Amino acid sequence: MATFVNSDQRFRFVSLTLSAVFSLGCLPAAGWAETAAPLIVPPPLAEPAPLAEPADPVVPELVEPEPAQTVATAPVSPSVQVSGSIWRSKPGIVFLQTPIGPLSLSSKTTLRDVKSSQKITLWVHGTTTVIDIRERGADKLVHRYVTAMPNFTSPEKQTVALWTPDGEQSFALGGLAAKIAGRSDEQPFTIEVDGTGSVRGLHDVQYDLQVNQIPRTPSSVHLLLNGTVSKLKSNYVFLKTPLGIVTVSGKTGVRNAKVGQEMSVWVQDRHVAIDLYQDGLSTPSRRFLSGPLTYAPEGQSALIMQGPEGTQSIPLSQRPAALSAVKEGLPITVELGRQGELLDVRRVN
Repeated sequence: MATFVNSDQRFRFVSLTLSAVFSLGCLPAAGWAETAAPLIVPPPLAEPAPLAEPADPVVPELVEPEPAQTVATAPVSPSVQVSGSIWRSKPGIVFLQTPIGPLSLSSKTTLRDVKSSQKITLWVHGTTTVIDIRERGADKLVHRYVTAMPNFTSPEKQTVALWTPDGEQSFALGGLAAKIAGRSDEQPFTIEVDGTGSVRGLHDVQYDLQVNQIPRTPSSVHLLLNGTVSKLKSNYVFLKTPLGIVTVSGKTGVRNAKVGQEMSVWVQDRHVAIDLYQDGLSTPSRRFLSGPLTYAPEGQSALIMQGPEGTQSIPLSQRPAALSAVKEGLPITVELGRQGELLDVRRVN
């Protein structure tokens, strides 16, 4: 298990293992008046002067309005959204399978009534983690656990404001306020809340997520992490991130990483992007894009891949031999250089 730590590192995903341990408790028109002018009677008009030649009308110059300034919002990192189906459970521990690998939940104080018919979703949004357990058919919330840093909204520390998948919400802590206020400001807490926003309890929960495969079918998976390579062993890269140590398998396509190098991992639906950085530059020295093989509409002159910035077209001077037996829709990995040039194309096994 790895302990979650806050970080402001730059963001930049694929087969990886991450785990975290945390204690569950709860984290956070102008008026106007109308006046009438007095009526003034004008004096009598004098004899009119001779009319002068009319001057050319002055046409005001049209000025194009300046376009509204839009401020780009940086993506939240770390950021995770992944759902799984339960394949085994017992009181206090639940094992699930997700599109990117196995997910397990454990607790000494809750998770006693989880059923195989239920769906579990894990969210990570910066320093906040949310675990939802819902009835699959009716999409009815059964349990919601929110873990975050203290963000009190009143001097009495009776309420906290926390991020949730439904937006930021305020929660009244009730009888748990004293317990939570007595913790260190640097210590996260987890609370269970119900569908009405009422706090139901303070718990202990752990989870472990292994991301070790590219999603083979469309899904709502999302992941965004950045960190620094801390160790290399066998066919794995150990990435130190705000969520702890993430193990990235070489099967994802990443190659030639070095200890101390910055690295980012991004997953969206069926697409994965892993970036390696050198010398503090903002442009990756290597980018590995994985996803379903898709050619440009006009033929096989270019590959169409997806990355954090959107759709990317990669020109092909000729069809790579590695793709000769690969059907469209099957996963591949494309390796790009610093200038975006194509270095290699490989099939994902």
